[in-house]
Amino acid sequence: MFRFFCTGLSIFVLFLFSCTNPSRENKSIADSTLNQSGKKYAELQLIEDFYDFGSIVQGEVVKHTFNFRNAGENVLIIKDLIPDCGCTKPMVDKTVLKSGEEGAVEVIFDSNGWQGSQYKSVTLRTNSPIREKSVTIKVNVVPPKD
Repeated sequence: MFRFFCTGLSIFVLFLFSCTNPSRENKSIADSTLNQSGKKYAELQLIEDFYDFGSIVQGEVVKHTFNFRNAGENVLIIKDLIPDCGCTKPMVDKTVLKSGEEGAVEVIFDSNGWQGSQYKSVTLRTNSPIREKSVTIKVNVVPPKD
């Protein structure tokens, strides 16, 4: 009985301290006012984030260019491009963009070996507060006519 009492008391004390941690509350307040205090940051703004190719014949290679801009006040750095699978190859024209500057990422999809409705994404990893944003293509791959 004493063991259960001590265990329950310990859990209650841990819960109490984790919920009323003043440093966590202060940090959260500081984080929410960070941008209001005039601190400069980069911001990836996608002009378009989805494109539908419609239907294509299996084996075709299609590509689409997605445009984006740095809507922030600091330099935007494209750190990495992460495709969903090996059938999708991304290429970016610039990896460093000044404030207001525009860039583009070209997404190339090879439909060889695929069939039916496909959704493929490429994630852009940056130095902005929202570290990752994705662009997506949709394509319906139909078998070739003999």
